[in-house]
Amino acid sequence: MKILALHVDYIRFKPLKKALKSIADLSESEKKEQKVSEALVILTAVEKGDVVGSSVNELVKNVKDIAGQVKAKNIVLYPYAHLSSNLSNPDVAIEVLEKAEKELSKEFKVTKAPFGYYKEFELKVKGHPLSELSREIREKGSGEEIKTGKTIKIQEDYNPEQLLREISKSKLDTSKLKDNDHRIIGHEMDLFSFNSVAPGMVFWHNGGLIIRNELIEFWREVHKKEGYEEISTPQMMDSKLWKISGHWDKYKDSNFISEYEGRPFLLKPMNCPGGMLVYRAKPKSYKELPLKIAEMGVVHRVELSGVLSGLFRAIQFTQDDAHIFCADEKQVKEEIKKITNLIYFFYDKFTLNFDHVELSTRPEKRIGSEKQWDAAEKILEDTLKELKIKYTINKGQGAFYGPKIDFHVKDSLERTWQVSTIQLDFSMPERFDLEYVDTNNTKKRPIMLHRVIYGSLERFIGILLEHTNGRLPTWLAPNQVRVLSFTDRNEEYGKKIVKQLAEAIPGLRIDADFRSLPVPSKVREAELQRIPYIIVVGDREEKDKSIAIRTRGDSKIKNSKIEKFAEELKKEIEERK
Repeated sequence: MKILALHVDYIRFKPLKKALKSIADLSESEKKEQKVSEALVILTAVEKGDVVGSSVNELVKNVKDIAGQVKAKNIVLYPYAHLSSNLSNPDVAIEVLEKAEKELSKEFKVTKAPFGYYKEFELKVKGHPLSELSREIREKGSGEEIKTGKTIKIQEDYNPEQLLREISKSKLDTSKLKDNDHRIIGHEMDLFSFNSVAPGMVFWHNGGLIIRNELIEFWREVHKKEGYEEISTPQMMDSKLWKISGHWDKYKDSNFISEYEGRPFLLKPMNCPGGMLVYRAKPKSYKELPLKIAEMGVVHRVELSGVLSGLFRAIQFTQDDAHIFCADEKQVKEEIKKITNLIYFFYDKFTLNFDHVELSTRPEKRIGSEKQWDAAEKILEDTLKELKIKYTINKGQGAFYGPKIDFHVKDSLERTWQVSTIQLDFSMPERFDLEYVDTNNTKKRPIMLHRVIYGSLERFIGILLEHTNGRLPTWLAPNQVRVLSFTDRNEEYGKKIVKQLAEAIPGLRIDADFRSLPVPSKVREAELQRIPYIIVVGDREEKDKSIAIRTRGDSKIKNSKIEKFAEELKKEIEERK
């Protein structure tokens, strides 16, 4: 069984029509819209192999546990088949939900949404660290080693051909996607793919990897100029580290846990604790502060299959974290201002306009003293006022270790996205006992800033693809120039053009299409791949030693000498226009 627990301000739902013919008709009262406020919504999917008795017990146990943590009195049991592709018999699912409802009703006010009906629903999730929790409930003994005192060798039988057929079924279903969806664009441009063998994880193709690497290279260049040191920390670390940071207790059920020599290890869900250990690796002086440590770190977080959404919501993704260790409040304010300028610089480069800024304050579940939270929130608010940035208060939505400033951008489709964030943290330096030696040779505690620019690199690429409809600026485009021949006799001249441009612009991503196809067909294919510049060479161009240039999105043909075009293109790429 899979469940997704959402702590909500409210949920509103209404049955529309049957999804299963075998399900009994609803009464008139059951057909009416229902609204439940201040509730814990339990989205459930009962799976094949689930046994009624034990499944009910485990479901009730987990719901009680989560309800206790968020202090919920109202429970909504909501059948949600999209959480799993391995659903049980409907009769089993109905029995599990009915018995769970009966048991939970002894302690809670329980509302059960109709099973086997299409429903429209609306809800508002609270947004604190425990407001979204996913869990997988398995039958006892499933996947567990049974120790008998003997060593038993089990021969596993499998058919590689059958397994290959199963994993080859992973295809992009475009029926419910809009034309500008990044998954469709990614398919058309051959940028990336997904496969059931690695749910929520991206298979980057050459073109997509080029985009990813160019964004990282731009990030590195800028951060080096700004005085950041780049680090890399391990993918798996002992649970001790995450218990110190507080992540073990807060997010244990949302993480991948493994074991090494009897010690529990966590697959890195975030980069921060690793950065703490880098700081602690050697003594620090006030002369080294502010110390800016940046990491383009790959992280993993458990997500149920039903909520995965291409690059926008993944299990494995990359965060461009940085941790800035400051000596005092003055340094903190100065660094916040520098980070803010950096954020605006980045997003101006991608023609994404800022829509609004939020100051997210202390959540219900948090670490650190009230005095620390008061000081942190005041510093952020004062700095925003000094920067003359308009902002709104997002009450209770800060990180569990500190308040934060969230930056929201608007794309070409008028959608807003929360991207960059700056978080102020007194707690982590204290929990990790971070120190520096002051001017008078006394040990003091640094103040720490967490920040991201891209946020999730994968998510940012998805936003950028939809914002531009795949028409990326030339410096980011996987293929920057394509040379087309008008006829077979122009192929040799076309090859000379390719060679000349490649020599004039080192690293230029250029290819050619010399197939014996009509030019319009070759142009259409190049346009589908969103190539910025299409060069067509025919008898006239060969005679004049020139090229005919078609710029992406413009049907007009421009004639130019190769040297002039090369000069202009090189400048465009170098300046990242």
